[in-house]
Amino acid sequence: MQSTILIARQYGSPDVLELITHDLPPLAEGMARIKVKATGINPIDARRMTGEFKHSSLPQTFGTEFAGVIAEINSNKTLWSVGDEVLGSGTNFTHATVIDVHINNLIKKPENMSWSVAGSLAGVAQTAMTILDEIGPVQSLLVHGGSGGVGSVTIQLAKEKGIDVVATASVHNQDYIRELGATPIVYGSGLIERLKEIHPEPFDASIDLIGNEEATETSLATVKTNGFMGSIAGKKLSSSKIQAVWVKRNPANLKYVVDRVADGRFSWIVSREYPFTEVQLAYHDILEGHTKGKSVLTY
Repeated sequence: MQSTILIARQYGSPDVLELITHDLPPLAEGMARIKVKATGINPIDARRMTGEFKHSSLPQTFGTEFAGVIAEINSNKTLWSVGDEVLGSGTNFTHATVIDVHINNLIKKPENMSWSVAGSLAGVAQTAMTILDEIGPVQSLLVHGGSGGVGSVTIQLAKEKGIDVVATASVHNQDYIRELGATPIVYGSGLIERLKEIHPEPFDASIDLIGNEEATETSLATVKTNGFMGSIAGKKLSSSKIQAVWVKRNPANLKYVVDRVADGRFSWIVSREYPFTEVQLAYHDILEGHTKGKSVLTY
């Protein structure tokens, strides 16, 4: 079986991205071979492409989440079968037509869930669940960048726990933040003062989903002493008081969020869909930012 895989042989703009096709090796023990139907694009993918994050050697591959159909299995100790519709986190990459994934990373795709939605959830769901676990029991939370995929799920998980949430977003996404259950506020000049007006008491915790200096300074000024301040930016920030939060892969956590999206308890938006052949445009748009929900590649 062949797979067409997205790679970059050098760092740079989306022009460095190319699709290559090669024969797949024999399937390893404990793995499932998946024909991908949809796969989410995360900001970290584009930032790795540019070289801002250099987490792997060149050439590099991309993608962490997928939804698809099992084409082959190499395990006698599994309830999965060829033809099953699944979603989950990829082992090495997911921006490809066929991928090999460990069977422990799979969960069943709900029948009423579209491929685009199913392929966009694994990364954000597990990241958001990790954030809530790291934050612990709090009464109030400031979310920097609430309108993206991780922010959307984090807000809803927090509201489910009864946490009072304020979230920053662009002026265009204020209504969306409100619909998710948080108090919206536009980021930019005067943010600290405006936050203190709408939320006079210091926050118990904050989470930075953007990774800029405004988020760092605002958290330091509005979160209570010894309160939790975290970031998923994955880069060094100007203050050591902001703790790095790294996603913990957990299919049970993924299923928790997927079930809530499937039955309508959680809102979820796939705002942009791109054919796999238009991946350069997709990555260009991700770099532009101001994302609402999630962007997805379809096959």
